[in-house]
Amino acid sequence: MLSAVGGANLSGMMDRSIGSTGASGAVGELYARHATALYALGRRLGLDEDEAWDAVQEAHVRLWRVLSEGQEVRDCRAWLAAATYRLAMDQHRLARRVGELRRRLGASSGPAGGRSGDPTDALAAWAAVDALPVRQRAAIYLHYRLDLTYEDVGRAMGISPGAARVSASRGLAAVRAGLGIPEKGVVE
Repeated sequence: MLSAVGGANLSGMMDRSIGSTGASGAVGELYARHATALYALGRRLGLDEDEAWDAVQEAHVRLWRVLSEGQEVRDCRAWLAAATYRLAMDQHRLARRVGELRRRLGASSGPAGGRSGDPTDALAAWAAVDALPVRQRAAIYLHYRLDLTYEDVGRAMGISPGAARVSASRGLAAVRAGLGIPEKGVVE
C-alpha cells in the first residue's frame, strides 16, 4: 500500500477501500496538492499548455491504476513527477518522429520543433502509413515511431537491414504518391 505522499501518510486513506473509490480519493487529493507544480514541470520541459495539462492528468490516471491494483508507491509526488517527465519525453519523441516523417515525405516540417501548424497533415500522413501493406507499415513504424535503426528494424522483422530499408523506402514512396507529394530524390 501507499506509505507516504509529499510528507503525508496516506495508508489510512487507502485502508478504507483499495478499490476505485479509495484510490480515486487519494489521487484526487494528490491532484489538488500537486497538479500546479506538475503542470509547471511539464511547461519547463517544453510542453505547450494543453500538452502539459494532458501530461499531468495522464500521470494521475496512471497512478490511480497502480493504486487500484494494490501496488505500493512509496512517494506519490516523486512518482507523479517521474511519470510527467516520461510523458513529456514521449511527446517530444513523437513530435520529432512526425517531423522526420514529414521531412522524408517531402512536406514542410512547420514551425520550430517539428510541429506542424496543421495537425491534419500529420494525421493524414499516418493514416496513409496505416493503409500500407504490413511489411512496409511495420518498417516505417519501427523506424520512425520507435526510433529503431534499420539494423534493429530488420532484426525485429526477421529480415535483413537492407530489406528493412527498402520496405520503408517503398512505403514512403507509396505514402507520398497517395498524398500527392512529388518524389524528392532517393529515401535513405
